[in-house]
Amino acid sequence: MSWFLLYCKAKEEQRALENLKNQGIEAFYPSRKVEKVIKGIRSIKSEALFPNYLFVKLDPSVANFNAIRSTRGVANFVKFGLSHAKVANNLVNKMQEYDDTQQPIVSDDSIIKTGEKVIVTQGIYQGLEAIYHNNVGLERSILLIKLLEQEAKLEIDNKDFKAK
Repeated sequence: MSWFLLYCKAKEEQRALENLKNQGIEAFYPSRKVEKVIKGIRSIKSEALFPNYLFVKLDPSVANFNAIRSTRGVANFVKFGLSHAKVANNLVNKMQEYDDTQQPIVSDDSIIKTGEKVIVTQGIYQGLEAIYHNNVGLERSILLIKLLEQEAKLEIDNKDFKAK
């Protein structure tokens, strides 16, 4: 048994994984948890560690490579010349040890951190510069804004400001 590398259709890794498992084929799709702000709502999403790629464990002497290649969500096997790309067993085993539940949550680059300067993009404070203080729930944050030479805390929707 060896691990082979599959190339999947865009954003269809999960579909390919499920269809391969339904066929009784051991497949692995490494992912990580990422904190993101999407449409002003802070959430934690699972994201592919290697987008568009899956690992499958097969016995090359009996595996039907054409059936696997024709599985929904799969584009093709990764090949080097005429031979299918093999991945070292110990490498895949190490990746399997660190599944989603054990990994730390990675902050997306779009997440603004405490103390960073931001610009208000909506509402009566539009165009004013502020300093990000902290988030309040999933959809709102507190900004420090300077008005009339005094700092004030302002609670605002996440979608109504952006990093400077």
